[in-house]
Amino acid sequence: MGSIKKGRIKSMITIEQVEKLRKYTGVSYTLAKEALEETDGDLLEAVILLEKQQKLQPQAEKTNVRSNHVEDEKVVEDKKKERKDSEANETFREFIRFLKDLLHKGNTNRFDVVKDKKVVMMIPMTLFVILILFAFWFMVPLLVIGLFFGYGYRFSGSDLEKTNVNEAVEKVSDVTLKAGEIVAKAASDLSKELNQKKDE
Repeated sequence: MGSIKKGRIKSMITIEQVEKLRKYTGVSYTLAKEALEETDGDLLEAVILLEKQQKLQPQAEKTNVRSNHVEDEKVVEDKKKERKDSEANETFREFIRFLKDLLHKGNTNRFDVVKDKKVVMMIPMTLFVILILFAFWFMVPLLVIGLFFGYGYRFSGSDLEKTNVNEAVEKVSDVTLKAGEIVAKAASDLSKELNQKKDE
């Protein structure tokens, strides 16, 4: 009957008990398990047994084992932090590359003001976009008034000449020029009629 009881105790020893004993004594899993089996799962008796067998590690070694574990955790945390910092730095570098590319494209492409098929003024796209964004209520009326005075606009540069933007801008310029001519003709006709009525 004693062997049945001992078999039950062996199966009742848990990993948590073995871990606790290892934590207190610094011995291996095997020694901790054997000591618990011999003492029927009694932790205090297992510690005393290991002490009698002189299998306990000295306090300095136990402290060293614990400090090594803490140092390992710190190393893992440091590596995680370094990885996060590295990812943040890479994201920042990508953003800087994007801005450089955008500025390069903005400075190599331009907005041209044209009169009688001659370029009167060339404005880098970067400056043009800044002016539109920050001086919208000044720039848009100025551009519209320029259309009525015969000025045209186009985009030029390696990236913008390939697009259909210039066709749309030319159509708007043509419509505005025709509208300006119609208004000028109507004003001229009205002026002539008024002069004829005065003469009569």
